[in-house]
Amino acid sequence: MAVLEVRNLTIRFGGLVAVNNVTLHVDEGKIVGLIGPNGAGKTTIFNLVTGVYNPTRGEIHYRGRSLVGMKPHQVASLGVVRTFQNIRLFKNLTVYENVRTAAHMGAKYSLLDGLFHTPRYHMYESEISEWSENLLRLLKLDARRADIASSLPYGVQRRLEIARALALRPSLLLLDEPAAGMNPQECRELISFIREIRDMFGLTIFLIEHHMDVAMSVSERMYVLNFGELLAEGTPSEIQNDRRVIEAYLGEEERDAQG
Repeated sequence: MAVLEVRNLTIRFGGLVAVNNVTLHVDEGKIVGLIGPNGAGKTTIFNLVTGVYNPTRGEIHYRGRSLVGMKPHQVASLGVVRTFQNIRLFKNLTVYENVRTAAHMGAKYSLLDGLFHTPRYHMYESEISEWSENLLRLLKLDARRADIASSLPYGVQRRLEIARALALRPSLLLLDEPAAGMNPQECRELISFIREIRDMFGLTIFLIEHHMDVAMSVSERMYVLNFGELLAEGTPSEIQNDRRVIEAYLGEEERDAQG
């Protein structure tokens, strides 16, 4: 069953067509990769799904419900949560404070409850604290709960960013280049970590990844974009042996070598 369905998705910025007639789906419980050369339109698709942009044309459905026209916070409230290529932690807060701040999105008390510390306020605050502590324990961040986010090693900051996304209790998690800036050992740990959180929290995961070894290792199905258009789709082995994909990446390597 498809959790996310994108049909004929197109967006234009002035005369530039950033994404052109893309159709894809992400099935429940799967880890699906979205890859492609720089500038292919990958992050633009994430921005369309999460309400940062509205499409020029096309449909986006999450569990049968249209996301087109929704604001990012409305999309997140449905269970569609993302991380970003550039880590966006609260740098001066502790690990625990980062997770707890995110968990507050699920608080269902009013402003008056907060002002007067009503029983309803205390009930939800207790639930938030318990959920935050559980997340830190499950994701092996509890030993660093009092550490300031900016002081953490890069790989741990990535893990914290994912923990903060999980604090919102998503069912569909979008990861935008989670291996960016990681060394080979951190990449290997990330692959295991993504599989673990998928199984632990019953997630569906849609990820963008520029590290081909990470994308191929963790994805169960993959889509390839090139110049805003869908170039190929299939299993990692099918993608790895697709001549069109090979040519697209070789072309990127040649441009990088020249520039």
